[in-house]
Amino acid sequence: MATTESATVTVTFDGREVQVPAGTPLVVAAAHAGVEIPVFCYEPRLGPPVGACRMCLVEVEMGGRPMPKLQAACTMTAADGMIVRSAATSEKAEEGQDAVLEFLLLNHPLDCPVCDKGGECPLQDLAFRYGPGKSRMTLPKRTYEKPLPISPSIVLDRERCILCYRCTRFSSDVAEDGELIARERGAHSVIATFQERAYVGAFSGNVTELCPVGALLPTPYRFKARPWEIVNVPSVCGGCAVGCNTWATVREGRTERVLSRNHPEVDEGWLCDRGRFARYEPLTDRLTEPLARSESGLAPVSWDEATRAIAQRLRHVDSLDGAGSVAIVTGGSLTNEEAYAWGRIARDVRAVTASGPVAKAGAWELLDPYAARIDDLDRADVIVVVGDADVADRGGVLDLRIRKARRRGAHLMIVGPGGSLLERDAGSVRQTGGATTAQALADLVRDPGPLAAATHPVLIVTDGIDVAAIAAAAHALGLHERGGVLPLPTGANERGARLAGLAGGGDEVLAAIEAGAVHALVLLGVDPTAEWPEADRWQMALSQVRHVLTVSPFVNTSVSWSHLVLPQAVDYEREGTTTNLEGRIQRLRPATKPPSGVPDLAAYVAIAGHLGIEISPAPSKAYAQLAGELGIPLTWSELNGRAPLPARTRAAGSAPTAPAPAPAAAVGEGRFALIAPRPMASGVAVERTPALAHQRAPWVMLNHEDAARLGVSEHDAVTVRHAGGDHTGPLRTSRRLRAGAVRINWAGVQVTGDAEVVRA
Repeated sequence: MATTESATVTVTFDGREVQVPAGTPLVVAAAHAGVEIPVFCYEPRLGPPVGACRMCLVEVEMGGRPMPKLQAACTMTAADGMIVRSAATSEKAEEGQDAVLEFLLLNHPLDCPVCDKGGECPLQDLAFRYGPGKSRMTLPKRTYEKPLPISPSIVLDRERCILCYRCTRFSSDVAEDGELIARERGAHSVIATFQERAYVGAFSGNVTELCPVGALLPTPYRFKARPWEIVNVPSVCGGCAVGCNTWATVREGRTERVLSRNHPEVDEGWLCDRGRFARYEPLTDRLTEPLARSESGLAPVSWDEATRAIAQRLRHVDSLDGAGSVAIVTGGSLTNEEAYAWGRIARDVRAVTASGPVAKAGAWELLDPYAARIDDLDRADVIVVVGDADVADRGGVLDLRIRKARRRGAHLMIVGPGGSLLERDAGSVRQTGGATTAQALADLVRDPGPLAAATHPVLIVTDGIDVAAIAAAAHALGLHERGGVLPLPTGANERGARLAGLAGGGDEVLAAIEAGAVHALVLLGVDPTAEWPEADRWQMALSQVRHVLTVSPFVNTSVSWSHLVLPQAVDYEREGTTTNLEGRIQRLRPATKPPSGVPDLAAYVAIAGHLGIEISPAPSKAYAQLAGELGIPLTWSELNGRAPLPARTRAAGSAPTAPAPAPAAAVGEGRFALIAPRPMASGVAVERTPALAHQRAPWVMLNHEDAARLGVSEHDAVTVRHAGGDHTGPLRTSRRLRAGAVRINWAGVQVTGDAEVVRA
C-alpha cells in the first residue's frame, strides 16, 4: 500500500535516524539505517512474523523511557520517536543474543563438516558473528532417529532443527496444505508430517530453501556437493509458462540442484516441485548425435550431413508438392531465437506450423486487450477461476499467489465441476453441472456475481478452450477497462513461438496429414503421440508422412517413425530468451553443455543457411534480429537480472464474437463424466525423476454419494476405464465434486468423454 508523508515516522537505530512508513517491522527499518539485526524465523513472504527464534532481540526506548525487557525486532513495528539499540551498541542486547545462540546450539549437533548446509548456513554465519566464543555445554546432546524421509524428495534431521517454524508456516499459511506440523510442546516440540504421512504437496521443496539450518534437505542433492565446489547460474524454469526465475547449481558439468531466484513480479521466490526437482536423466540414454534412417535403421551421421539433408528435403517437398506440403510443429520448448530460426525456415518453405495442440486454444494475442499481469493478483479484489483443471497444474506458483490474494481479502470464485484444490476456502463456488467450460463462461457473463462490483478483477481459465470465447467473455465483463485475464498457455514458450512465426495448432496439422497434404513433418521437441490429444491418430499420421524429421533429447515414439533425428538440448543447457504467459521476455543461461556439444540454435541456423537464410548463431545477435523484426523494444542487455515487462496498451476494439459453445458430451447410462486434465507432475522430465514419483501417484475422486452407491469407501482401490486406458488408484471422496463425475490424477495425455468406475 502506498504511504503518504503523514504516515512516515522517525526511528533512531544505534544513533542513526531514519524515516520509514509507520508499521514497518524494526528489522526492516534497521536495514534502512544500515544496521543489521540478525534473524532466523523472520521471512516476510510467510505472513506476519511470529518471533519464534528471538535472535532479533533489541533494546527499545519510547518517549524517553526504556522498555523493561528486550523486544523481538521482527514482531515490533516502527513508531515515531522510537530509539532502538542493537547488539552493536547495547550490552543488554548483546547478552540476549549470546544467550539465544547458546540455547540454539545447546542440542544442535556440531556436524558442520558433513552437513549439506555447511558453508551456506545462516546458523553458522550468525554463530560466528554474534555467538559466544566457546560453549559451556558438558552434558550429552539430545539425539533423534536420522534422517527421516518425510517424502521421496525431502529428508528431516531433527537434531539440527532450531524450531524457527518457517517450514510449518509455509505449509499452513502459504501452500495451505497443512501437511507439515509442529508436534508435542515446549522442549519436546519437533517438526513432523500430519499423521506421519508423506509430505506430498506440490510445493513441498520450498521448505528446503526456507530452512535456515540443515534440518530439511532435498534428497536428490544430498551429499552431492559442497558450496565451494559449485557455481550457481541464473536462468528461468521451463516447466510451465509462468517463467519462474531460478539458480542452477552446477558441479563438474552437471546441474545438481535448482533454487529459486526471487522475481517479485513473477514468482516471489517460490518454485513448484516439478520446477525444483524434475531432471532429464539419466544422461546415458540421451541422444548425442544426429541420426539418419537407412535400410538397417537409424544410424549416426555428421552434423553437416544431417542439417544439409533436412534443408534439401524441406526444399524438395516444397518445390514438388507446393505450399502447405511441409509442416513444422513445436510444443513450446524452443527458445525465442530457435523459434525465430524455424519461423524464417517455415516462411521460406511455405510450411504450415503449430506451437500447441489446438489452434483455437492457443491464439493468445486475442487476449492482449484484456491481459492481466501476474502481479495483478496482488491487487485483485475478485479472482475468478473457471475450468476443470487446477491452477497448480497449468500455472504452478500462480496457485500460491491466488491463495495469498484470498488471505489478503480478495474474493475467490471457483466455477467448475468441483473437487479442485482451491475450492476449500473459496468465497463462492459455482458448480457447472454438466456444462462445458465455454458454457460456464457464457453463464458467467449473464450472471457475473461478485465480478459485477469488482474494481480490479482477474479471470483465469484453466482449460484449453477457444481463446475467442475467453476474449468475448472478457469484453462483455468489461475487463478491458478494469482488471484483466491471465492466459495459461500449454507450453512454456508457446507465446514466444507464436510471435516468432510458429502459429497454429497440432489439430490443423493432423487434419492436413490425414488429408494427404503434408509430406514432410518437422517435430521440434514435441512427441504428439505421447503428449497431445488424439495420440492414436497422431501415430497413424506419422506412418503416412514421407519425411518425418524429429528434434528430441530422447528416443520416443516419434523418433521411431523418423527419417532424420537431431538431438535436442533441455532445460539449463540452452541459451537465449523465453516469453512467459504475460508476455515477459526473460534470459535463459546455459548451466551445462548439451551432450551433443552443439547448441540447438547453431544447428537450426545451419539448416537455415543451407536454404539461403542468414541468421546469426550467437543468441544475442539472433535476438537482435528477432527484436528488430517484431518491434521488441528491449535490448539483450536489458534482459539481465529481473526482466522488465514493457508498458501495456489496453484498448479493446469492437466486441469479439464468441463461438457457440459445444454441448457437453453425453454420458452413458451407469457411467461417469471424466475429468482428467494433464497434471503438472507429468512429462518426460518428471517421469525420469524418482523424487517426484509421489507426485505422479494415481488417485480417483468421486462424490461421496456416488461412492456410497458403488459400495466403495475412502482409500479403496478403484479402477476407472476410459478411452485413454485403465486408471487404478486409491479413492478420495469429496462433497464438492458434482455427482456423476469422476476426477483422476491421469499422467497421460488429456482425455475427455465418459468412463466406467469399478472396484479394483
